[in-house]
Amino acid sequence: MKILHTSDWHLGHTLYNYDRTEEQMAMLLQMVNIVREEKPDVFLLCGDVYHTPQPSASVQTMFTNALVEIHDANPDMTIVITAGNHDSGTKHDIFRTPWKALKVYTIGSIDANNKEDLIIEIPGQGYVIAVPYVNERNMPDGFFQSLLDIVAERNKANLPIVMTAHTTVSGCDFAGHENASEYVVGGIDSHSLEDMGTGYDYLALGHIHHAQFVRGGNHRVRYSGTPIPVSFDENYQHSVSI
Repeated sequence: MKILHTSDWHLGHTLYNYDRTEEQMAMLLQMVNIVREEKPDVFLLCGDVYHTPQPSASVQTMFTNALVEIHDANPDMTIVITAGNHDSGTKHDIFRTPWKALKVYTIGSIDANNKEDLIIEIPGQGYVIAVPYVNERNMPDGFFQSLLDIVAERNKANLPIVMTAHTTVSGCDFAGHENASEYVVGGIDSHSLEDMGTGYDYLALGHIHHAQFVRGGNHRVRYSGTPIPVSFDENYQHSVSI
């Protein structure tokens, strides 16, 4: 299963009142071209699609138009989008049904009593467990492992299992984030890798802007980072992960 892993687009972000629409549109065009060239089976956008929970109509239009173009660049690809802490989970959930016509799955929130909505089977390729940002107080104990156990039970062909999360994982490099520490980054308390459970082949993370494999994850736990800088402190390379 070939994956394009990206996160933290922060569409609608302005820098010291400077409108960044032009460069954000250029980034989206690059994203379309990468999909056309790489032909991934799955496109993962792991949170913080928007910079604010209430993006303007023009910013939402920019995103939806780009999403259709990304789909058209590789119609066989499954697109999975999860909400981040900057997003409104409700906005992602509202259009969940119509987006499925384009093989787009938008996940804004969790329902501990309906975990099936978070499990997406890629026929013949594998499984994606799509977990959006969840406030620590609302995350049931052992939630990640419970999802992994469900997939393990049905994964008779031993296909790859990819899980997503939008959170802070201990041991990450949080360079570029203001007022961050090893315990809290961007207002999200850190989780240990043990909290994320076992049984995934790849853990696709969002929230941290510096692209990296997380220490201790044996090159199976990765932040894709943001594709364009969100602050002047992000003086490192920006990209997507394949």
